Amino acid sequence: MRTIFMKEIGQFGLTCTSIIFILASPALILGPKSFASATLTILRGIIQPDTLSYYVHSETLSFSRMPEARSVEFHQKLVAIELFPSILDSYFYSMSLLIGGFMMAIMLASLAGLFIIRFPSYLKKVILSAIDLLESLPDVFFIFSIQLFVVWFYKQTGVELALAYSTIDNQAIIVPLLTLSIVPGIYLLKMQLLLMKEEEKKDYALFAKSKGLSDAFISFHHLFKNTVMECLAHLPVIILCLLTNLVVIEYLFHSNGIMRFIMGDQPASSRALMLILSMTPFFIMIKGSSRYRQRFYQTKGE
Repeated sequence: MRTIFMKEIGQFGLTCTSIIFILASPALILGPKSFASATLTILRGIIQPDTLSYYVHSETLSFSRMPEARSVEFHQKLVAIELFPSILDSYFYSMSLLIGGFMMAIMLASLAGLFIIRFPSYLKKVILSAIDLLESLPDVFFIFSIQLFVVWFYKQTGVELALAYSTIDNQAIIVPLLTLSIVPGIYLLKMQLLLMKEEEKKDYALFAKSKGLSDAFISFHHLFKNTVMECLAHLPVIILCLLTNLVVIEYLFHSNGIMRFIMGDQPASSRALMLILSMTPFFIMIKGSSRYRQRFYQTKGE
């Protein structure tokens, strides 16, 4: 157990080191010394987070003196602000979308899988074909479709179901959360249906049917549990899908999230720290699910 824990700590350290090297890599243009200096600067900033800052675009107005013609000039400049605690709102907003979208995708895929597994075989094939079609559609299609539906419903009824985009005062939550869960939910549902189809052909399922157990009991107590364990193996792919979708969602919803900060023109040290903070919960989740899956199959084997 201790060896496994130390191995996982080493993997976490290698991941953090890779993030630092990637963000310091632009300095390689100036040579190895500049790269080493940039790496040390990023590392120093991570160790001392109270020294980190980020840039905000500030715009000021200036007016020409009278009696000249009245004109307005805009002056833009970058203002450095302390990273903490200003960035925490954006961090918790994005993490709530990621975790909430992940939980919603699991819940919707599980409920749909338990419902569809009772359908006849020909209907399951039709549903799988429809899922393949939905899986081929880009993320932007779902985002625009839901946004347009919210706007259309408001124009027809005068009832605002949810914010269609974020504003300075209010961040959109419900619609981004729903759109973020669609693509991983479709992926999970497809994997669940395919795995259940394979599990139905195994000896233990046939033996349970020969004992007179109902299909509902077999589906929930045997097929569903086994397919959930197999779906945990695809957790890294699902999380990667959530992260890539979150980048698109934050831009299209004008949300002030952590992904816009990481993808923006910000100091490398600040971006590295926020990347590590964003990666850590999902790293723990992946490793925890992997251990749980191993224990499940060991107990099942015994």
